[in-house]
Amino acid sequence: MLAIVANGWQTGQMIALALLLAAQPQLRIVAEPPASFADAEEGVSVFVLNEGTDPADAEPQAMEVVTADRATLRIEPVDAARTRIAPGGFAKLRYRIVPVQQAAIGTPAESTPAGETQVATAQGNRAGFLDRFEPHEPIYGAFGLGSDGAKLQVSLAFRPFDGAGVLDDVRLAWTQTMFWAIDRSSGPFRSTNYSPEVYYQRRVTDRIVAAGGYAHDSNGRDAGSIDVNRLFVSASYALPIGDGWQVEATPKLWSYVGTGYRDLDRYWGNVSLGAAIGQVDGLRIAASLRNPTGRRRAGELFASYPLARLGAGTGFYVFGQAFSGYGEAIDDYALRSSSARLGIAFTR
Repeated sequence: MLAIVANGWQTGQMIALALLLAAQPQLRIVAEPPASFADAEEGVSVFVLNEGTDPADAEPQAMEVVTADRATLRIEPVDAARTRIAPGGFAKLRYRIVPVQQAAIGTPAESTPAGETQVATAQGNRAGFLDRFEPHEPIYGAFGLGSDGAKLQVSLAFRPFDGAGVLDDVRLAWTQTMFWAIDRSSGPFRSTNYSPEVYYQRRVTDRIVAAGGYAHDSNGRDAGSIDVNRLFVSASYALPIGDGWQVEATPKLWSYVGTGYRDLDRYWGNVSLGAAIGQVDGLRIAASLRNPTGRRRAGELFASYPLARLGAGTGFYVFGQAFSGYGEAIDDYALRSSSARLGIAFTR
């Protein structure tokens, strides 16, 4: 039912306007909700459906979308060109997150930092700015046979500044990788890698994200200490290939600073190359090759699939990890080894 409020209009004019509006093509906009802010950074798919009987021109506009974890984001079209849609047809448009300083739809708006998240636990109330954490390296526990043992990794990045303009892109990250000798009777942790980082990350284009910063790697020991300090630059290039799939390329370069790394540079080199192919809420396969032009290379492969797609109703991924080459653990940087493990991941 069409309701029109207008003083002084004649009945015939009202009927004519109603018929005119009813004859216009009807466009319906449907956004594919991203799982999280991190997924939205890779782009959001928006479908425009023409439910009318005549061709229609869609003019993409900025809009809001709610992620699966209930975060509200403002997004804008990558290409704002008008698109002609046939009756009963649809167009798939690519959107990206609107930068904070342009986040309002139509008019500029101030950034409002998110508040503290409080959780009541058996140890008392706990709180933090949880919305500022994001995935960094995969978080997983994977288990192998024999001497392969288990490999456990925890990794998160934190945005210390929110609504602070250029400082919004600063990240602090922590990665801890533990090698658990479950094949031994006492089950000791034979090696642990500690890897804090501070870096600046910026989206350059819709498909390219670049970063540069400082990374420290150490085995955390006093006697037999091995540590290395590096300045690095890295980038990722993501190319959608349809149906939620995309391919990625992730080169990284670094130089060594300070002392303490012995001859580790002969094994790690100065370059790594990464590649991945994956689908949102589906299979993802990623690989990296360290020191690709050197004699002492190392390669790692990851494969993951969300258990929720198997009807398990969980937030885990079934996860596989394999390594071949020098230095899977920093303690073993001069040793060549191969391993394969299977387990679960919390992030990928």
